Amino acid sequence: MLASVLLTVANDPAGSWLAYAAWTNPSDTPISYINTTWTVPQNPKTSFGSNAPGFWYGIQTSDGDGALIQPILAYGYQGAKYSIFNGCFDWTDGSWQTSDDVYTVEPGDVITSSITFEEAERAYTMRITSANLGKTITTKYALKAAQTKPETTAYFVVEHQPMWCRAYPSSGVTFQQIHVEVGGQLVPSPAWKAALERPKCGCKAIIVSPQEIAFNWNATSGPSPEASSDETRGPMPPLPHKWGLGLPSTHTSK
Repeated sequence: MLASVLLTVANDPAGSWLAYAAWTNPSDTPISYINTTWTVPQNPKTSFGSNAPGFWYGIQTSDGDGALIQPILAYGYQGAKYSIFNGCFDWTDGSWQTSDDVYTVEPGDVITSSITFEEAERAYTMRITSANLGKTITTKYALKAAQTKPETTAYFVVEHQPMWCRAYPSSGVTFQQIHVEVGGQLVPSPAWKAALERPKCGCKAIIVSPQEIAFNWNATSGPSPEASSDETRGPMPPLPHKWGLGLPSTHTSK
């Protein structure tokens, strides 16, 4: 019962977000295509306490209560390493689906990704590619009957507050070559707005241009795990259910 009550009031931006940038199409027409590239950042100074941070972009309804379609780069999803995969969190029923395939990627690798709206099928196709591996994960998500609102908002996000700032990468993340289309037509200058949700470690979004959004934080701020005893560290926070309880969705990989 409690879960049902929570679902009726929960939406995006979620409380697990640190900082984000957003643009909503004012015509209330769905975003038909979006793509971007970003580089895998350096490894954190410590692998303890990162809480599986994700560096991702996605699309959602303007009310933040539909299907959040999101290709993801995350650290700590499968151990002390970076992973790429596709996911969709559905606020209408609280379900979370992820691609079967998850690839390990290394710092310096260039990630290219896109989301395409298949209007005739009422479905979204996510693609995320590692340049170093030469591999792509392709995932199709079909909208459910309850998902009737148009997906008009694009987000770029840093998510999951770390226990220690040093558990975040020592360098930031910049999304480049951002390309947005509505109705198959290019949006030349989407007016991105930077915002804070529950920031930590000085995390913030910087709108460099309509085609480039940077996220910076201070990985040396605050106490470090090395300066604390096991008693003062406390237990490692549980991994977010959103990353940890994914169910495979229909997908193909190449």
